[in-house]
Amino acid sequence: MGRNRNEPFNMKLQVDIRPTIGLDNHTHQAVVKILNITLADEAVLSMKTRAAHWNMSGAGLYDRHTLFDVQFKQLNDISDEIAERVRVLGGLPIGCFEEFLKNTRLDEQSGEVHGIMDLLTDHEAAIRFLREDAKKCSQEFEDEVTRDFLVNILSLHEKMAWMLRAYIEPELTGYESQRSKI
Repeated sequence: MGRNRNEPFNMKLQVDIRPTIGLDNHTHQAVVKILNITLADEAVLSMKTRAAHWNMSGAGLYDRHTLFDVQFKQLNDISDEIAERVRVLGGLPIGCFEEFLKNTRLDEQSGEVHGIMDLLTDHEAAIRFLREDAKKCSQEFEDEVTRDFLVNILSLHEKMAWMLRAYIEPELTGYESQRSKI
């Protein structure tokens, strides 16, 4: 039985359309791999931050709860941006826990509840990884857009690390603060 001429024609074409944005296929694949590893790092750090948010108690609960909530939301936004950058480059972002754990560069032990120092350590590790990845994107792959993208994420991690560090630093009076600069 043939197709009726009056029926709408709805045949999906299977066409592979790769972005032609000045990066060769090898570069696309290599940069997507860097981004997916970064996505895994972000997902693991996000979950650690969420677990810290859920499992805290004691003095300073409200302040820490608020701090972790803000950072968790920032990490989720970063993950979303990374996944979108992967798609822009024609790749597929990883998206399951198994892939996140397989690809992360951060240490993860199940059942461990992380505190501020653990999160600070992970943010600082993420900063170092992002610095290396940004350099590689620029020097090896000549992808300045992804380099700038990673530097922006690095900057967000620096601010989150600063907030965590500030939370645990001893308070200085105005006089002590000025004296420490001398």
